[in-house]
Amino acid sequence: MERKWYYAVNGVRYGPVTFEELRVLVKNGRVKSLDLVWQPEFGPEWRNAGQVRMLFVEPVAVEAVSPTLAIAPEMRNVPLLGVTGEHPSCVAAVSQAFDRMKRLLCRPFDITRWFSIGFCAWLAYLGAQSMYNLGEGRGAVSGTGKQQVDAMLVKTRSLPDHPKEVAVVGVALLVGLLFALWMCALRSRGDFMFLHRWYKPDAPILQCWQSARAAGHDLFVWRLYFFFVSALLFAGDGAMAYAKILKPYVGAGYVWSDALVPPMIACGTAAVLVAFGVQVVAHLAKAFVVPVMYWHGVTAARAWLAVFALCNQYPVAVLGYLVCGAACWILAVFAIVAFVLLTCCIGCIPLIIPYVGSVVLLPVLFFFRGYAVCFLSRWRSDLVPEAE
Repeated sequence: MERKWYYAVNGVRYGPVTFEELRVLVKNGRVKSLDLVWQPEFGPEWRNAGQVRMLFVEPVAVEAVSPTLAIAPEMRNVPLLGVTGEHPSCVAAVSQAFDRMKRLLCRPFDITRWFSIGFCAWLAYLGAQSMYNLGEGRGAVSGTGKQQVDAMLVKTRSLPDHPKEVAVVGVALLVGLLFALWMCALRSRGDFMFLHRWYKPDAPILQCWQSARAAGHDLFVWRLYFFFVSALLFAGDGAMAYAKILKPYVGAGYVWSDALVPPMIACGTAAVLVAFGVQVVAHLAKAFVVPVMYWHGVTAARAWLAVFALCNQYPVAVLGYLVCGAACWILAVFAIVAFVLLTCCIGCIPLIIPYVGSVVLLPVLFFFRGYAVCFLSRWRSDLVPEAE
C-alpha cells in the first residue's frame, strides 16, 4: 500500500505512512479525531482525522454500514462545484420518495424494521416536539393584554433587588442550555443514522451509531456556530427594540404613543425575517448538507458549497422544493388531525410519547427524509446517488 498519508499531532508533522498504519495509530489513541491528516487528494487543505470516517471504523463494519466504500473511488473524485447538473423536479421527487416509503415500510410490513428505523428517526428529530409546545405557549401569552405585559416589565425591572431569584433563573437557563446542546448533539448524529437507514433499511443501529460519530460531531459544531450567529441577530433586534420601544414606553410611565408604532413594526418585521431565514437555513442543512457530508466525508462548511451551487443554478426549483414540501406537510398535518379525531382524541396519546410518536409518524418522517434525497439525486446523481 502506498505511503502517502501525513498526520500532525501537537503541531508536529509525521509521515508518510500507509492508510493502514494511520488506522493503527488512531486505534491506539496516538491520533485523535481533532488531529490533522493529509494526503495528495485533499489538495492544499489538511483535514481533521474525524472527517475521514474510515479511519475510525473497522473494515468489516464500514463495508456493512457505509455505502461510501462501495463507490469510494468515484465519489471521492466528484467535484462539489462546477457541475451544472439537470433541472430537479420537486413533483418527481415526491413521487419517488413516496414509492420508496411504501415499498420499504409496508411491502412487506416488518415490525422490527419499523421500530428500528423509528429509533433513528426519533434521534434525527429530537427536540422538535418541544419547539411545537413552545410555539403554543407563545400564542397563549400574546393574548394576556397590556396589563400583563406591564406587570412583567415591572417584575423584570425589580429583579436586581432579588439576587436569589436571579441566581435561580440563571442556573435554570444554564441547565436548559446544556440540555439543549446535548439534544442537538444527539440530533446531529441521528441525522446521519436516519439517512443511512434510507439507503440501508436493515443496517444495525449500533453500527449506524458508531459510523455516524465523526460526521455527527462536525454537524454539531456547525450548528453551534449557526446558533451563535442567529442569537447575535436576534440580540441585535432585541437591543433595537429595547432602545426604541421599551425604554421610551417605560420612561413615559407605561403610556403607549403613536410614535412607538413605526419602530415596533420595523423590529417586528426584522424579527420575522430573521426567524424565517434561520428556519430555511436549518432546513437546508438537514435536507441537503447532511446527504453531501454522508457521501463525501466533507465538513458541513464544504458541503454547503454544493448547496449554494444548487440554489444559484436553479433558484426557482429550490423555491418549488420548499413550497411543495410545505404543501406536503400541510397534507400530513390534516391526515394526523383526522386520525386523532377519528379515534376520539385517543390517537394523540402515542403521538406525544417520546420515541413512540416517531414510530407512529415514521411514514411521514421517512417520506420527508427521502424527499430531499430524491430532489438532490435528480439534480446530480453523481453527488448524491439514488437509493437502490
